[in-house]
Amino acid sequence: MIHKFFGIFVRFMRHLGIMRLDMQNVEALRKTGPVIVVANHPTLIDVVVLISCIPYANCIVKSTLWKNPFYGSVVRAAGYISNDDPDALIDDCVASLDDGTPLIIFPEGTRTVPGQPLRFVRGAAHIALKSRAAIQPVVLQCDPPTLAKGEKWYKIPPKRFRFSIRARPLLDVAGFNVDSEPSGIAARKLTEQLEGYFTRELMTHERAIA
Repeated sequence: MIHKFFGIFVRFMRHLGIMRLDMQNVEALRKTGPVIVVANHPTLIDVVVLISCIPYANCIVKSTLWKNPFYGSVVRAAGYISNDDPDALIDDCVASLDDGTPLIIFPEGTRTVPGQPLRFVRGAAHIALKSRAAIQPVVLQCDPPTLAKGEKWYKIPPKRFRFSIRARPLLDVAGFNVDSEPSGIAARKLTEQLEGYFTRELMTHERAIA
């Protein structure tokens, strides 16, 4: 139901001329299985667009939203994962993947600060290493920057913004060559490699459209 509602919301924004949506290889998301959907986080609507493309996705929500009197019952009914207990978070994510559900993660932990380099935290890497699930990279871009970190939700750019979603080929955790390392070092190295991967993807795309 959330997937369908978000799809209606995205179509509504496109119909009103607020947003232009560019999609690449999105069919891979609609048919995906128990993979870790790793995405950068440029805007407030990233999770809305992603869930509108993935029918049965799971995701991690802030504990404040989990306990919210208006939205809490919805996210709990959907089976979303609360970040309230960091010790149980990774196990809950692995269990969701074991159930065959794709899991959406924003490894930055918060929205990207415009003009600043990406900074990933290690949660996604720990989940990938423990679950051995494939990583589905999704590169998101928004031009001009809209609903970014530090901006008010009602601050809309004077022209239609273009939101780009590009699903890239799956990445096997074994391909990062960190299995021989202790878990903490492996997570750090995998995080650094994912950070570099997304940085290169964003730079390549920006040069291509310049």
